[in-house]
Amino acid sequence: MPSIQKPRSPYLRLAFVLALPAIGAAALVACGGGSDNLPPPPPPPPVPATDAASTVTTTEPPAQTVAPKPPPPPVTLTAGAASPDPTAPLPTVAITAPTRDQVIAGDKAADFSVKLDVKNWQTAMGSNHVHLILDNKPYKAIYETKQPVKLSELTGGEALAEGRHILVAFPSRANHESVKTKGAFVVVPFWVGKKGDTKDDPTKKPMLVYSRPKGEYNGEMANHVLIDFYVTNVTLAEGKEHVNVKVTGPGIDKPLEAKVEKFGPPLYLDNLQNGSYEVTTELVDGANKPVEGPWNSTKRSIKIDHDAPVDVAAAHGGHSAADAGAAKAPAGGAKDAGAAKTPAPPPTMTNNLPPMGGPGTK
Repeated sequence: MPSIQKPRSPYLRLAFVLALPAIGAAALVACGGGSDNLPPPPPPPPVPATDAASTVTTTEPPAQTVAPKPPPPPVTLTAGAASPDPTAPLPTVAITAPTRDQVIAGDKAADFSVKLDVKNWQTAMGSNHVHLILDNKPYKAIYETKQPVKLSELTGGEALAEGRHILVAFPSRANHESVKTKGAFVVVPFWVGKKGDTKDDPTKKPMLVYSRPKGEYNGEMANHVLIDFYVTNVTLAEGKEHVNVKVTGPGIDKPLEAKVEKFGPPLYLDNLQNGSYEVTTELVDGANKPVEGPWNSTKRSIKIDHDAPVDVAAAHGGHSAADAGAAKAPAGGAKDAGAAKTPAPPPTMTNNLPPMGGPGTK
């Protein structure tokens, strides 16, 4: 770059001094100066320190897998052991009113009093009693056998139609298993309105009387459910008349069936699930054909609820809870149908139980 000569005149020197900044700037531009030779910019401010704990990424622990609930055990229908027969003198039951083929006026039938004569069978609330049945309807448990029972208490709310009706009674144990000894069973036909033809008397023919189960089974009473029935005027035997039992409901893919060829031992249902079940009993001959008779094929529905509280009062014929407690009723019961503890059944077998052979009773 050429040197700059200072002027000799004072005025020129002053002008020269004032022009120096502009000359320097021009010289920088001319020589390729500018921002390329500026000092580097200051470094960026440091990033503020953060709490190490706050920078840690937290992850949720893996969800625990819940093992699937095992399926409930299969519902079973098994042959049970009959309770021992009562010791002598054996219990007997008679119906003293109405008498056989008695005619009751239609307008007085509802209030007509049924009277029993029970001997050698001590009854008490929550213990032994008598099953009283009208026209194959669900039985009424009778604990006060000397107290008359109105016919309207046995009809299930239905009016008594004109014509023939049938009463049946027999002793029952605390667990509602019927007593099947001689003289324990009684059947009496009677008439409402007017008397009809008595020649075709169904009470003198083979007759199947359904007894258990019935009603609602709550809590522990739903665990071991009794199936029991009565037969009269027929002897059950292998290859001859027998009773077919069929059960359908929750947890049963194929109907459970039993062929009963000996009158006496009851059956039991176990592992029932909550819900409604249908129990069918049918009297058939050796060819498995239905035996004619108005009571010989019966289907009943029962309700199972393991989660519901036990209704002790309802389990013992609808008496008050105080009465049931005073009588020291067994813990638990099924509504309208409580059952006491029973002996454990033999090894479980499902579907088509083997025949229970042996002679029956008349």
